[in-house]
Amino acid sequence: MFLDVRRDIVIDVPRQRVWEYVSDFARHTEWTQPEHRLRIEPPRELRAGATFTSIGYELGRDWHNTVTITEVTPGERLEFVAGHDTTAWRNFFEVSDAGAGTRLTKGERYVSAGFPMILLVAVLSPWLQWETGRVFSADLARIKVRLERR
Repeated sequence: MFLDVRRDIVIDVPRQRVWEYVSDFARHTEWTQPEHRLRIEPPRELRAGATFTSIGYELGRDWHNTVTITEVTPGERLEFVAGHDTTAWRNFFEVSDAGAGTRLTKGERYVSAGFPMILLVAVLSPWLQWETGRVFSADLARIKVRLERR
């Protein structure tokens, strides 16, 4: 139930370049879904426990998130939890070798929600699963284009 989405793509650039790009939160606005109008105040340092804020537009409103980095394994995995309105979502990037290129995986998992958000998430869960997968596939395609163009 609820949400657990992961999508991946192979990018024809070295693994370190992919890692540097996705671990730079200030650059996330370059590839995120344009209609989300993402705004980020990135963390000062990339480490577990660091926090920052982001605002994204979805479902007809701005969502103000407090984001906490929960895992940084350089060159391999970046995980962070975004929370708003009693709702929390765990997001991650995984970077691995894929032949001469790099496999980039982007994922999100529902963590928790208070009332009434838990009802909204439960009711919208099938649509959220589909929509999040669609958005992640498009995000990854934009990352691929940006990195392979350089």
